[in-house]
Amino acid sequence: MKNYWILLLLIVSHVSCVQDDEFSIPEITCDDPNLTATKSVDDMMKASGSSASQYLEDDVLIGYVVSSDEGGNIYKNISLVDDSGKGFNISLDRYDNYTSYEPGRKVYIKLNNLYTQVDFGALEIGDLYNNTQIGRIPEIIIGDHLLRSCEVVGEETLVNKISISDISDKYLHTLIEFDNVQFKDNEIGGNYYSSSKDLGGATNRIIVDELGYEVIVRTSSYSDFANNPLPTGKGKIRGVLTRFNSDYQLFMRTENDISMNEPRSSINRLGIDALKSRSEGAIDDNYFIEGVVTLAPKGGNITQRNIVLQDETGGIVVRFDNSVENKISEGNKLKILIKDSKLGSFADVKQISDLSFNGKIDGESIVEVIEETSSLPLPIKVTLNELKTGDFESVLVEIEDIQFKTEDVDQVISGSRIITDCNTKFTVYTRSLASFGSEKIPNGSGKIIGIASSYYNEKQLILRNADWLSNLNGNRCKEPEPLFYENFESISNTGYDVYVNLTDWYNISQIGGKEKWEAREYSNNKYAQISAYNTDETTMIVWLITPEIDLNGSNNEVLTFETKDAYNNGDALEVFISSDFTGNNLSSATWDKLNAKIAEGSNSGYASSFTSSGDIDLSTYNGKVRIGFKYSGGDPSKTTTYQVDEIKILGN
Repeated sequence: MKNYWILLLLIVSHVSCVQDDEFSIPEITCDDPNLTATKSVDDMMKASGSSASQYLEDDVLIGYVVSSDEGGNIYKNISLVDDSGKGFNISLDRYDNYTSYEPGRKVYIKLNNLYTQVDFGALEIGDLYNNTQIGRIPEIIIGDHLLRSCEVVGEETLVNKISISDISDKYLHTLIEFDNVQFKDNEIGGNYYSSSKDLGGATNRIIVDELGYEVIVRTSSYSDFANNPLPTGKGKIRGVLTRFNSDYQLFMRTENDISMNEPRSSINRLGIDALKSRSEGAIDDNYFIEGVVTLAPKGGNITQRNIVLQDETGGIVVRFDNSVENKISEGNKLKILIKDSKLGSFADVKQISDLSFNGKIDGESIVEVIEETSSLPLPIKVTLNELKTGDFESVLVEIEDIQFKTEDVDQVISGSRIITDCNTKFTVYTRSLASFGSEKIPNGSGKIIGIASSYYNEKQLILRNADWLSNLNGNRCKEPEPLFYENFESISNTGYDVYVNLTDWYNISQIGGKEKWEAREYSNNKYAQISAYNTDETTMIVWLITPEIDLNGSNNEVLTFETKDAYNNGDALEVFISSDFTGNNLSSATWDKLNAKIAEGSNSGYASSFTSSGDIDLSTYNGKVRIGFKYSGGDPSKTTTYQVDEIKILGN
């Protein structure tokens, strides 16, 4: 040991005697791989499924790191964005990834032999785990697939500064920042992590903005700020956005990602859209909503207990426990206390209920009229296809260049009427009690304004008044002509074991003995029905195929039909199109699956109404085609009952 220390001293002495001009720090060099991106995140998502699959092409994906495991809150994962700003995640079986892949670092990813998967709406890249899921890339081969570029960009060029209401899958695994947010009142006094609120080794805390929009901030028990107290003020927070099931979650990288030093806000107002995004049930928080009445009972087109209220974020039906017919007018600006009320749905339309118009909460009136004659919000201009999405529920909208169906012209407006832009159809509903319910529909085209709504599976437009009369004075467009229509009303006999037997139709039991589509009738309406229930057929495949439909000589063909389900225990109905089925070649014919909306969710009985398939574009098909309704079930595993009706193909 003594000789060791002598040797060490000699070495130190020698080093200390080196002339300054002979000593230099070696330059740090960087050799950039200079690879070219051949795939984007969108490309890889299209090439990936819900289970992990190996990618075998020599492609390169380029990303910029936005995550960091320096603070211990992100574990063996890095999040990156490509040149388009689309985020993705890579699982690595290594600690301290931030030392090599720090925020802003450009990284080349060689994809060959890695596994990819789309999980919870985002692209995941890694190795194979448990035969079906993405696992971590072993440390020994990380360098073969992830190559550091010499380029590091500033974090500010990568961060998305958005509002909580803007959150969507497009921001998954990107760096986002919220401003003017704070932790909810009931979170204050706690730490980022609490063992009493542990969920899978982490704690979910809620931040809220000034309109009541909320999002989860998730903190691991292993983060180096886990035991620090939550900030009590208001300000900014930055982090990587992920999703678990339907819940969006923000992961801070270090505690430097948060700055909430401004005075805390008393957030009592709740934006209507934020209210609608909450789970249905009782409202316990002391919130109010504020907006302008866009539909009131005085016009007769909404019940005496209901109004439609709209703010800058959205609209909602408000239902009181007593009549408001003579108390509220369209254009009134209201403040409504919603504590102890109930958020729910009626006919698939969100509403807030259990409100008393003359009631009080803590001595304050539940309903306060802020302005008697506030201006109505400007209607949002939408197309019929946009209206069908349901994204504008209870919002005042305007649709241009539409007309009522030819059959509805000169009929009274009350009831369900159809408007069209000569490609898409949409229902307009007016109560018979509406003050304008007896007005006749004009034979012209123009614009129409109303409240976007729905009745169960059918999207609808609710009119406010008779203004639409003067707006419909333009020239009509040519409506699509029916190329094919079947409503099964020509069938004379219906019932159990009475099979659909129409001219040029095929009703084929491919597997399942004698079981076929039956002709049924209920409430003076006939339709085709199929079910595997009580058939004793463990595998049952049955087709109902239309006659030939000639698409030559027409354009913009659209298929629609209606379905109803009952006792649903699994999806069993699909719809196909074929141009080479002859009647004798079911298995060898080419069948293209069509993207149609099929009724679902009626688990304990029959649905209350039929579900529209939506407009199915057939414009890419020519010549003579057949539509096939294929039922694939089995008793007792999948016995869902389906009814099919109103099969139409329209074209110009």
